[in-house]
Amino acid sequence: MKLNQILLPATALGAVALLFGTETSRAFDTIGGSLSQAQRDVRVFDNFTDASANNNVTADANWPGYTGVEMAMWKACSEWASQLHGGTGAGDPLQTVGSGGANFDISWQGNAIGVGTTNENIHSELAGSSGGVLAFTETPISDGWRIRYYSTWAWQDGPGSVASGIDIQGVACHEYGHALGLGHSNVGGATMFPSISGTGTSARSIEADDIAGVQFIYGLKLGTKPTISNISVASGNVTINGSNFSPSSNEVWFTQAGTGGTGTPIKVTGVTSGGSSITVAIPGTAGKGDVLVRNNGTGNGNLSNAWPFDPTVAPPTCGATVYCTAKFTSNLCLPSIGFSGTPSFFFPSGFSITTNSMEPGVSAINFFGTTGQATIPFQGGLICAASPIYRLNGTNTGGAGACTGSITYTLQDVINNSAGGPFVTPGGLVNIQSWGRDLGDAFGSSLSNALEIVVCP
Repeated sequence: MKLNQILLPATALGAVALLFGTETSRAFDTIGGSLSQAQRDVRVFDNFTDASANNNVTADANWPGYTGVEMAMWKACSEWASQLHGGTGAGDPLQTVGSGGANFDISWQGNAIGVGTTNENIHSELAGSSGGVLAFTETPISDGWRIRYYSTWAWQDGPGSVASGIDIQGVACHEYGHALGLGHSNVGGATMFPSISGTGTSARSIEADDIAGVQFIYGLKLGTKPTISNISVASGNVTINGSNFSPSSNEVWFTQAGTGGTGTPIKVTGVTSGGSSITVAIPGTAGKGDVLVRNNGTGNGNLSNAWPFDPTVAPPTCGATVYCTAKFTSNLCLPSIGFSGTPSFFFPSGFSITTNSMEPGVSAINFFGTTGQATIPFQGGLICAASPIYRLNGTNTGGAGACTGSITYTLQDVINNSAGGPFVTPGGLVNIQSWGRDLGDAFGSSLSNALEIVVCP
Protein backbone atom coordinates (compact mmCIF):
# COMPACT_ATOMS: atom_id res chain seq x y z
CA MET A 1 0.00 0.00 0.00
CA LYS A 2 1.29 3.46 -0.90
CA LEU A 3 0.39 6.66 0.94
CA ASN A 4 0.35 9.88 -1.07
CA GLN A 5 0.33 12.61 1.56
CA ILE A 6 -0.59 16.27 1.82
CA LEU A 7 1.55 18.13 4.36
CA LEU A 8 1.66 21.52 6.01
CA PRO A 9 5.39 22.00 6.76
CA ALA A 10 6.27 24.04 9.85
CA THR A 11 8.53 26.25 7.77
CA ALA A 12 5.91 27.05 5.14
CA LEU A 13 3.26 28.61 7.40
CA GLY A 14 0.66 29.74 4.83
CA ALA A 15 1.49 27.12 2.23
CA VAL A 16 0.20 23.59 1.92
CA ALA A 17 2.77 21.18 0.49
CA LEU A 18 1.46 18.16 -1.38
CA LEU A 19 4.15 15.50 -1.10
CA PHE A 20 4.30 12.16 -2.89
CA GLY A 21 6.96 10.06 -1.16
CA THR A 22 10.46 11.30 -1.98
CA GLU A 23 10.04 11.18 -5.73
CA THR A 24 11.18 14.11 -7.87
CA SER A 25 9.17 14.75 -11.02
CA ARG A 26 9.58 16.55 -14.29
CA ALA A 27 6.29 18.15 -15.27
CA PHE A 28 3.51 15.56 -14.76
CA ASP A 29 4.61 12.23 -13.38
CA THR A 30 2.94 8.83 -13.08
CA ILE A 31 3.01 6.28 -10.28
CA GLY A 32 2.02 3.25 -12.37
CA GLY A 33 -1.39 1.80 -13.13
CA SER A 34 -4.80 3.20 -14.00
CA LEU A 35 -8.44 2.80 -13.01
CA SER A 36 -10.36 0.26 -15.09
CA GLN A 37 -14.05 0.58 -15.94
CA ALA A 38 -14.76 -1.45 -12.78
CA GLN A 39 -13.05 1.23 -10.64
CA ARG A 40 -14.84 4.40 -11.81
CA ASP A 41 -17.12 4.69 -8.76
CA VAL A 42 -16.73 7.49 -6.20
CA ARG A 43 -18.42 7.60 -2.77
CA VAL A 44 -18.21 9.71 0.38
CA PHE A 45 -18.61 8.66 4.01
CA ASP A 46 -19.70 11.97 5.52
CA ASN A 47 -18.18 11.68 8.97
CA PHE A 48 -16.67 15.18 8.79
CA THR A 49 -16.85 16.70 12.27
CA ASP A 50 -16.30 20.36 11.36
CA ALA A 51 -19.56 22.05 10.33
CA SER A 52 -17.70 24.16 7.77
CA ALA A 53 -17.19 21.02 5.64
CA ASN A 54 -20.94 21.09 5.01
CA ASN A 55 -21.67 24.82 4.83
CA ASN A 56 -23.00 24.69 1.28
CA VAL A 57 -26.70 23.80 1.53
CA THR A 58 -27.70 25.23 -1.86
CA ALA A 59 -28.91 22.59 -4.30
CA ASP A 60 -27.83 22.72 -7.94
CA ALA A 61 -29.56 21.00 -10.86
CA ASN A 62 -26.20 20.07 -12.39
CA TRP A 63 -25.34 18.12 -9.19
CA PRO A 64 -28.73 16.76 -8.22
CA GLY A 65 -29.43 15.32 -4.79
CA TYR A 66 -26.26 16.36 -2.95
CA THR A 67 -24.88 19.44 -1.16
CA GLY A 68 -22.04 20.12 1.25
CA VAL A 69 -18.94 17.95 1.23
CA GLU A 70 -20.61 15.39 -1.06
CA MET A 71 -21.12 17.96 -3.80
CA ALA A 72 -17.56 19.24 -3.31
CA MET A 73 -16.10 15.73 -3.67
CA TRP A 74 -18.33 14.96 -6.67
CA LYS A 75 -17.13 18.11 -8.42
CA ALA A 76 -13.50 17.49 -7.43
CA CYS A 77 -13.42 14.06 -9.08
CA SER A 78 -15.58 15.13 -12.05
CA GLU A 79 -13.06 17.87 -12.89
CA TRP A 80 -10.87 15.07 -14.37
CA ALA A 81 -13.72 13.96 -16.68
CA SER A 82 -13.65 13.78 -20.46
CA GLN A 83 -15.85 16.85 -20.97
CA LEU A 84 -17.91 19.46 -19.15
CA HIS A 85 -20.31 17.89 -16.68
CA GLY A 86 -23.87 18.14 -17.98
CA GLY A 87 -22.64 19.94 -21.10
CA THR A 88 -21.86 23.18 -19.25
CA GLY A 89 -19.80 22.25 -16.19
CA ALA A 90 -22.08 24.58 -14.22
CA GLY A 91 -22.54 24.58 -10.47
CA ASP A 92 -19.20 25.91 -9.25
CA PRO A 93 -18.84 29.71 -9.07
CA LEU A 94 -15.08 29.57 -9.70
CA GLN A 95 -14.83 27.23 -12.70
CA THR A 96 -16.56 25.00 -15.20
CA VAL A 97 -16.20 21.36 -14.14
CA GLY A 98 -14.93 18.65 -16.48
CA SER A 99 -11.63 19.49 -18.16
CA GLY A 100 -9.69 16.25 -18.69
CA GLY A 101 -10.35 15.56 -22.38
CA ALA A 102 -9.26 11.93 -21.85
CA ASN A 103 -11.01 8.57 -22.04
CA PHE A 104 -11.98 8.86 -18.39
CA ASP A 105 -15.22 9.59 -16.52
CA ILE A 106 -16.38 8.81 -13.00
CA SER A 107 -19.57 7.11 -11.80
CA TRP A 108 -20.82 9.08 -8.80
CA GLN A 109 -22.32 6.65 -6.28
CA GLY A 110 -23.24 8.94 -3.40
CA ASN A 111 -22.81 8.03 0.25
CA ALA A 112 -21.13 5.04 1.87
CA ILE A 113 -21.96 3.71 5.36
CA GLY A 114 -18.35 3.56 6.51
CA VAL A 115 -14.76 4.39 5.63
CA GLY A 116 -14.36 1.08 3.78
CA THR A 117 -11.14 -0.73 3.03
CA THR A 118 -8.21 0.67 1.07
CA ASN A 119 -9.74 -0.34 -2.27
CA GLU A 120 -13.41 0.71 -1.92
CA ASN A 121 -13.08 4.18 -3.50
CA ILE A 122 -14.39 6.25 -0.58
CA HIS A 123 -13.51 9.73 0.72
CA SER A 124 -13.76 10.09 4.53
CA GLU A 125 -12.37 11.89 7.55
CA LEU A 126 -9.75 10.34 9.85
CA ALA A 127 -9.73 11.33 13.54
CA GLY A 128 -6.67 13.02 14.96
CA SER A 129 -3.59 14.26 13.18
CA SER A 130 -0.19 13.20 11.94
CA GLY A 131 2.15 16.15 12.17
CA GLY A 132 1.55 18.41 9.21
CA VAL A 133 -0.33 15.85 7.12
CA LEU A 134 -3.66 17.11 5.78
CA ALA A 135 -4.85 14.05 3.85
CA PHE A 136 -3.53 11.05 2.00
CA THR A 137 -4.48 8.62 -0.76
CA GLU A 138 -4.08 4.88 -0.30
CA THR A 139 -3.36 2.82 -3.41
CA PRO A 140 -2.55 0.48 -5.42
CA ILE A 141 -4.69 1.80 -8.21
CA SER A 142 -5.52 -1.53 -9.87
CA ASP A 143 -7.63 -2.54 -6.86
CA GLY A 144 -9.05 0.91 -6.13
CA TRP A 145 -8.19 3.60 -3.61
CA ARG A 146 -9.21 5.33 -0.39
CA ILE A 147 -8.69 9.00 0.53
CA ARG A 148 -8.60 10.15 4.19
CA TYR A 149 -8.73 13.73 5.53
CA TYR A 150 -7.41 14.44 9.04
CA SER A 151 -10.02 15.94 11.37
CA THR A 152 -7.69 18.53 12.92
CA TRP A 153 -7.99 20.79 9.88
CA ALA A 154 -10.82 23.27 9.26
CA TRP A 155 -12.20 21.84 6.04
CA GLN A 156 -14.23 24.25 3.89
CA ASP A 157 -16.63 23.05 1.19
CA GLY A 158 -16.94 26.41 -0.58
CA PRO A 159 -18.45 26.54 -3.10
CA GLY A 160 -16.90 29.97 -3.65
CA SER A 161 -13.73 31.48 -2.24
CA VAL A 162 -12.33 30.17 1.05
CA ALA A 163 -11.42 32.87 3.56
CA SER A 164 -10.03 30.49 6.19
CA GLY A 165 -9.38 26.81 6.60
CA ILE A 166 -8.59 24.41 3.76
CA ASP A 167 -10.51 24.09 0.47
CA ILE A 168 -11.52 20.44 0.58
CA GLN A 169 -12.55 20.43 -3.08
CA GLY A 170 -9.07 21.45 -4.19
CA VAL A 171 -7.37 18.92 -1.91
CA ALA A 172 -9.76 16.20 -3.11
CA CYS A 173 -9.06 17.08 -6.75
CA HIS A 174 -5.31 16.75 -6.11
CA GLU A 175 -5.67 13.48 -4.17
CA TYR A 176 -7.96 11.97 -6.80
CA GLY A 177 -5.22 12.73 -9.31
CA HIS A 178 -3.07 10.26 -7.37
CA ALA A 179 -5.91 7.72 -7.51
CA LEU A 180 -5.92 8.15 -11.29
CA GLY A 181 -2.23 7.26 -11.44
CA LEU A 182 -0.54 10.65 -11.34
CA GLY A 183 2.38 11.65 -9.17
CA HIS A 184 3.51 15.22 -8.70
CA SER A 185 4.25 17.87 -11.29
CA ASN A 186 6.96 20.52 -11.15
CA VAL A 187 4.82 22.96 -13.18
CA GLY A 188 3.67 25.81 -10.96
CA GLY A 189 -0.09 26.28 -10.89
CA ALA A 190 -0.86 22.66 -11.78
CA THR A 191 -3.27 20.83 -9.49
CA MET A 192 -0.63 18.10 -9.07
CA PHE A 193 2.07 20.63 -8.08
CA PRO A 194 3.40 19.76 -4.59
CA SER A 195 2.08 22.93 -2.90
CA ILE A 196 -1.03 25.08 -2.86
CA SER A 197 -2.09 28.13 -0.86
CA GLY A 198 -3.69 27.19 2.43
CA THR A 199 -6.91 29.10 1.70
CA GLY A 200 -6.61 29.01 -2.08
CA THR A 201 -9.02 27.30 -4.45
CA SER A 202 -6.87 27.03 -7.58
CA ALA A 203 -6.21 23.30 -7.11
CA ARG A 204 -9.86 22.46 -7.78
CA SER A 205 -9.39 23.34 -11.47
CA ILE A 206 -6.93 21.14 -13.37
CA GLU A 207 -4.49 22.89 -15.70
CA ALA A 208 -2.66 22.04 -18.93
CA ASP A 209 -0.02 19.86 -17.28
CA ASP A 210 -2.63 17.90 -15.32
CA ILE A 211 -4.65 17.45 -18.51
CA ALA A 212 -1.57 16.18 -20.34
CA GLY A 213 -1.05 13.69 -17.53
CA VAL A 214 -4.57 12.22 -17.48
CA GLN A 215 -4.55 12.03 -21.29
CA PHE A 216 -1.19 10.22 -21.17
CA ILE A 217 -2.60 7.56 -18.82
CA TYR A 218 -6.09 7.10 -20.32
CA GLY A 219 -5.54 8.33 -23.87
CA LEU A 220 -6.87 11.40 -25.65
CA LYS A 221 -10.66 11.26 -25.82
CA LEU A 222 -11.56 9.11 -28.82
CA GLY A 223 -13.92 10.29 -31.52
CA THR A 224 -15.68 6.94 -31.10
CA LYS A 225 -16.22 7.37 -27.36
CA PRO A 226 -19.94 7.25 -26.45
CA THR A 227 -21.19 10.77 -25.82
CA ILE A 228 -24.38 11.88 -24.08
CA SER A 229 -25.72 15.21 -25.37
CA ASN A 230 -29.01 15.40 -23.45
CA ILE A 231 -31.55 13.29 -21.60
CA SER A 232 -35.29 13.43 -20.94
CA VAL A 233 -37.38 11.77 -18.24
CA ALA A 234 -41.04 10.82 -18.72
CA SER A 235 -43.43 8.14 -17.43
CA GLY A 236 -40.75 6.23 -15.56
CA ASN A 237 -38.39 6.09 -18.54
CA VAL A 238 -35.22 7.97 -19.39
CA THR A 239 -34.28 8.71 -22.99
CA ILE A 240 -30.58 9.37 -23.56
CA ASN A 241 -29.56 11.13 -26.76
CA GLY A 242 -26.01 11.26 -28.04
CA SER A 243 -23.66 9.34 -30.31
CA ASN A 244 -21.54 6.19 -30.64
CA PHE A 245 -23.93 3.88 -28.81
CA SER A 246 -23.69 0.25 -29.98
CA PRO A 247 -26.58 -1.48 -31.81
CA SER A 248 -26.83 -3.97 -28.93
CA SER A 249 -25.35 -4.90 -25.55
CA ASN A 250 -25.15 -1.33 -24.22
CA GLU A 251 -25.28 -0.71 -20.47
CA VAL A 252 -26.87 2.30 -18.77
CA TRP A 253 -25.25 3.16 -15.42
CA PHE A 254 -27.09 5.04 -12.66
CA THR A 255 -26.24 6.38 -9.21
CA GLN A 256 -27.66 4.33 -6.33
CA ALA A 257 -30.79 5.77 -4.71
CA GLY A 258 -29.80 5.11 -1.08
CA THR A 259 -26.76 5.11 1.16
CA GLY A 260 -24.35 2.20 1.16
CA GLY A 261 -23.88 -0.23 -1.70
CA THR A 262 -20.59 -1.59 -2.94
CA GLY A 263 -19.85 1.25 -5.33
CA THR A 264 -21.04 -0.79 -8.31
CA PRO A 265 -23.38 1.37 -10.40
CA ILE A 266 -27.07 0.47 -10.79
CA LYS A 267 -27.06 -1.00 -14.31
CA VAL A 268 -29.55 -1.75 -17.08
CA THR A 269 -27.84 -4.21 -19.42
CA GLY A 270 -28.44 -5.62 -22.89
CA VAL A 271 -29.78 -2.31 -24.21
CA THR A 272 -30.27 -1.76 -27.95
CA SER A 273 -29.82 1.51 -29.80
CA GLY A 274 -29.90 3.01 -33.26
CA GLY A 275 -26.60 4.68 -32.39
CA SER A 276 -27.88 8.05 -31.20
CA SER A 277 -30.70 7.32 -28.73
CA ILE A 278 -31.43 4.90 -25.89
CA THR A 279 -34.62 4.59 -23.85
CA VAL A 280 -34.82 2.43 -20.71
CA ALA A 281 -37.10 2.09 -17.73
CA ILE A 282 -35.58 3.76 -14.67
CA PRO A 283 -34.67 1.10 -12.07
CA GLY A 284 -36.33 1.52 -8.68
CA THR A 285 -32.91 1.45 -7.03
CA ALA A 286 -31.59 4.35 -9.15
CA GLY A 287 -31.56 7.82 -7.64
CA LYS A 288 -30.36 11.35 -8.17
CA GLY A 289 -26.81 11.63 -9.47
CA ASP A 290 -25.34 10.78 -12.87
CA VAL A 291 -26.20 8.54 -15.78
CA LEU A 292 -23.60 7.05 -18.16
CA VAL A 293 -23.71 4.70 -21.14
CA ARG A 294 -21.19 1.94 -21.74
CA ASN A 295 -21.34 0.57 -25.28
CA ASN A 296 -20.40 -3.04 -26.05
CA GLY A 297 -16.68 -2.51 -25.44
CA THR A 298 -14.75 -2.65 -22.17
CA GLY A 299 -11.92 -0.19 -22.78
CA ASN A 300 -11.44 3.33 -21.45
CA GLY A 301 -12.96 4.73 -24.63
CA ASN A 302 -16.16 2.66 -24.34
CA LEU A 303 -17.71 4.51 -21.38
CA SER A 304 -19.55 7.78 -22.00
CA ASN A 305 -19.37 11.09 -20.24
CA ALA A 306 -21.50 11.48 -17.10
CA TRP A 307 -24.77 13.42 -17.36
CA PRO A 308 -26.72 14.76 -14.34
CA PHE A 309 -29.85 12.73 -13.71
CA ASP A 310 -32.89 13.30 -11.52
CA PRO A 311 -35.63 10.66 -11.86
CA THR A 312 -38.16 12.92 -10.14
CA VAL A 313 -37.85 15.91 -12.46
CA ALA A 314 -38.63 15.89 -16.17
CA PRO A 315 -36.76 18.49 -18.24
CA PRO A 316 -38.90 21.02 -20.13
CA THR A 317 -40.62 19.70 -23.24
CA CYS A 318 -38.51 20.65 -26.22
CA GLY A 319 -38.52 20.33 -29.99
CA ALA A 320 -39.58 22.25 -33.07
CA THR A 321 -42.90 22.86 -34.89
CA VAL A 322 -43.58 24.45 -38.29
CA TYR A 323 -46.39 27.02 -38.31
CA CYS A 324 -47.71 30.09 -40.19
CA THR A 325 -48.16 30.54 -43.99
CA ALA A 326 -45.49 31.29 -46.57
CA LYS A 327 -45.81 33.86 -49.37
CA PHE A 328 -45.57 32.67 -53.00
CA THR A 329 -42.69 34.17 -54.97
CA SER A 330 -43.08 35.75 -58.40
CA ASN A 331 -42.13 32.36 -59.92
CA LEU A 332 -44.70 30.55 -57.73
CA CYS A 333 -42.09 29.10 -55.40
CA LEU A 334 -43.35 28.51 -51.86
CA PRO A 335 -40.40 28.93 -49.44
CA SER A 336 -40.63 26.18 -46.84
CA ILE A 337 -38.71 26.09 -43.56
CA GLY A 338 -37.71 22.82 -41.87
CA PHE A 339 -35.21 21.37 -39.41
CA SER A 340 -33.03 18.41 -38.50
CA GLY A 341 -31.49 17.30 -35.23
CA THR A 342 -32.33 18.13 -31.61
CA PRO A 343 -32.45 21.81 -30.53
CA SER A 344 -30.07 21.35 -27.58
CA PHE A 345 -28.85 24.50 -25.88
CA PHE A 346 -25.55 22.80 -25.05
CA PHE A 347 -24.98 21.24 -28.50
CA PRO A 348 -26.67 23.83 -30.75
CA SER A 349 -24.50 23.23 -33.83
CA GLY A 350 -26.27 19.88 -34.26
CA PHE A 351 -29.64 21.52 -34.94
CA SER A 352 -30.03 22.78 -38.53
CA ILE A 353 -32.72 25.15 -39.81
CA THR A 354 -33.10 24.93 -43.61
CA THR A 355 -35.45 26.82 -45.91
CA ASN A 356 -35.97 25.33 -49.40
CA SER A 357 -37.93 26.35 -52.56
CA MET A 358 -36.60 29.90 -52.53
CA GLU A 359 -35.69 32.05 -55.53
CA PRO A 360 -32.19 31.02 -56.69
CA GLY A 361 -29.05 33.12 -56.39
CA VAL A 362 -30.51 35.96 -54.30
CA SER A 363 -29.70 37.55 -50.94
CA ALA A 364 -31.57 36.10 -47.97
CA ILE A 365 -31.62 36.13 -44.17
CA ASN A 366 -33.26 34.41 -41.25
CA PHE A 367 -34.84 36.59 -38.58
CA PHE A 368 -36.24 35.56 -35.21
CA GLY A 369 -37.81 36.55 -31.92
CA THR A 370 -38.01 34.94 -28.51
CA THR A 371 -41.43 36.10 -27.27
CA GLY A 372 -43.83 33.91 -29.28
CA GLN A 373 -45.79 33.64 -32.53
CA ALA A 374 -47.43 36.42 -34.53
CA THR A 375 -49.35 37.02 -37.80
CA ILE A 376 -48.38 40.53 -38.85
CA PRO A 377 -49.02 41.57 -42.51
CA PHE A 378 -45.75 42.59 -44.20
CA GLN A 379 -44.82 43.12 -47.87
CA GLY A 380 -47.65 40.93 -49.12
CA GLY A 381 -46.93 38.14 -46.65
CA LEU A 382 -46.81 37.56 -42.89
CA ILE A 383 -44.26 38.19 -40.17
CA CYS A 384 -44.75 35.15 -37.93
CA ALA A 385 -42.52 36.01 -34.96
CA ALA A 386 -43.57 38.47 -32.28
CA SER A 387 -41.41 41.53 -31.74
CA PRO A 388 -38.73 42.39 -30.95
CA ILE A 389 -37.21 40.87 -34.07
CA TYR A 390 -33.51 40.13 -34.61
CA ARG A 391 -31.76 39.19 -37.85
CA LEU A 392 -28.92 36.80 -38.50
CA ASN A 393 -26.09 37.47 -40.93
CA GLY A 394 -27.13 37.53 -44.57
CA THR A 395 -26.36 34.77 -47.04
CA ASN A 396 -27.12 33.72 -50.65
CA THR A 397 -29.69 31.15 -51.65
CA GLY A 398 -27.55 29.55 -54.38
CA GLY A 399 -29.26 27.23 -56.83
CA ALA A 400 -29.49 27.42 -60.62
CA GLY A 401 -33.10 26.73 -61.52
CA ALA A 402 -36.65 27.68 -60.57
CA CYS A 403 -37.33 27.29 -56.84
CA THR A 404 -33.90 25.70 -56.16
CA GLY A 405 -32.63 28.34 -53.74
CA SER A 406 -32.09 27.42 -50.10
CA ILE A 407 -30.44 28.70 -46.92
CA THR A 408 -29.30 26.91 -43.76
CA TYR A 409 -28.52 28.19 -40.28
CA THR A 410 -27.98 26.37 -36.99
CA LEU A 411 -29.21 27.02 -33.48
CA GLN A 412 -25.60 27.97 -32.75
CA ASP A 413 -26.01 30.93 -35.13
CA VAL A 414 -29.06 32.04 -33.18
CA ILE A 415 -27.31 31.75 -29.82
CA ASN A 416 -24.19 33.54 -31.10
CA ASN A 417 -26.34 36.40 -32.31
CA SER A 418 -28.07 36.51 -28.94
CA ALA A 419 -24.97 37.91 -27.26
CA GLY A 420 -26.11 41.36 -28.34
CA GLY A 421 -29.83 40.72 -28.47
CA PRO A 422 -32.31 38.38 -26.81
CA PHE A 423 -31.16 35.79 -24.32
CA VAL A 424 -31.83 32.25 -25.57
CA THR A 425 -32.18 29.85 -22.63
CA PRO A 426 -32.83 26.13 -22.11
CA GLY A 427 -36.61 25.67 -22.25
CA GLY A 428 -37.00 29.06 -23.97
CA LEU A 429 -38.67 29.89 -27.28
CA VAL A 430 -37.17 30.83 -30.63
CA ASN A 431 -39.56 31.78 -33.45
CA ILE A 432 -37.63 31.93 -36.71
CA GLN A 433 -38.49 32.72 -40.35
CA SER A 434 -36.75 33.37 -43.70
CA TRP A 435 -36.81 36.44 -45.95
CA GLY A 436 -35.38 36.48 -49.48
CA ARG A 437 -34.94 38.94 -52.33
CA ASP A 438 -37.46 38.54 -55.20
CA LEU A 439 -36.95 41.04 -58.02
CA GLY A 440 -40.18 40.01 -59.76
CA ASP A 441 -42.33 40.63 -56.72
CA ALA A 442 -44.19 43.91 -56.22
CA PHE A 443 -42.48 44.33 -52.84
CA GLY A 444 -39.19 42.81 -53.97
CA SER A 445 -39.21 40.11 -51.34
CA SER A 446 -40.36 36.62 -50.34
CA LEU A 447 -41.27 35.22 -46.91
CA SER A 448 -41.24 31.60 -45.73
CA ASN A 449 -43.46 29.98 -43.17
CA ALA A 450 -41.99 29.84 -39.65
CA LEU A 451 -40.49 27.45 -37.08
CA GLU A 452 -41.13 27.57 -33.35
CA ILE A 453 -38.29 26.02 -31.36
CA VAL A 454 -38.48 25.08 -27.68
CA VAL A 455 -34.81 24.85 -26.73
CA CYS A 456 -33.80 21.61 -25.00
CA PRO A 457 -31.70 21.67 -21.81
